[in-house]
Amino acid sequence: MKLDPKMNCAGAPVIELGGREFFVPLLALRQARIIVPGLLKLMPRLNAIQTRIGAGDPLGAALLEQNDVELMIDVVHSGLSRAYPDISRDEVLDLQAGFADLIAALAVIARQTGLFAPTENPSLGE
Repeated sequence: MKLDPKMNCAGAPVIELGGREFFVPLLALRQARIIVPGLLKLMPRLNAIQTRIGAGDPLGAALLEQNDVELMIDVVHSGLSRAYPDISRDEVLDLQAGFADLIAALAVIARQTGLFAPTENPSLGE
């Protein structure tokens, strides 16, 4: 898991997984084609879990299914592959990361797709 020397990670956010720090630069279409559909599929489920946990339901995470966790891992793997092109999915699976770390990584990766970035719509003629 070496950082791609051609990748400029200056100012890129960092995620921590398994006690290791990883840069997550702005993502290319190669990553976005996996990440964006994955996030769009996961968002309703993760929002429902967050709502249940926020309401005091300690079993809110029970809504997650194995396929959801597998998709989360795919999204994180793809997000890391921009700066670490040789990282394998198995290497991501072997990181000793908790669920909270995985969720935090998803949030950073989502921002780096540009999908959730604020946009400005200038008026015509400006």
